[in-house]
Amino acid sequence: MEEWRALRDQPRYGSQVGGNVDSGSSGSKRSYEDSVGSSARPMGRDAAKKKGKKKSKGETLEKVEKEWVQFKELKEQEIEQLKELTLVKQQKNKLLQEKTQAKKMKMYLKLKDEEHLDDRKNELLGKLEHELFEN
Repeated sequence: MEEWRALRDQPRYGSQVGGNVDSGSSGSKRSYEDSVGSSARPMGRDAAKKKGKKKSKGETLEKVEKEWVQFKELKEQEIEQLKELTLVKQQKNKLLQEKTQAKKMKMYLKLKDEEHLDDRKNELLGKLEHELFEN
């Protein structure tokens, strides 16, 4: 505490605290500041906060945009894979239908060649004719 009392009247420390105790001037501080020279004022607290928030918002937005682009790319890849899978399933179903159609045709020809058909075989032959030729 004694050191402060010894140093507080010196101009260097008095100007930081708000003026010298011994100066006795009650005039405007602007006249003193203007006579010293126009130096740039340091950034205020609020301005520093705003500047920091802008930087963090910008970085955050860039990060979010980058993640969004990656997400969109993944979704596009997923859609392409689903399209390919759908195409493969359609081809598989078509082959299965063709195979079933071939079996029905084979059974129809076999039943058509028989001379004496019982009621059950005759009914089956009618169904096969309807499915194969009327669609």
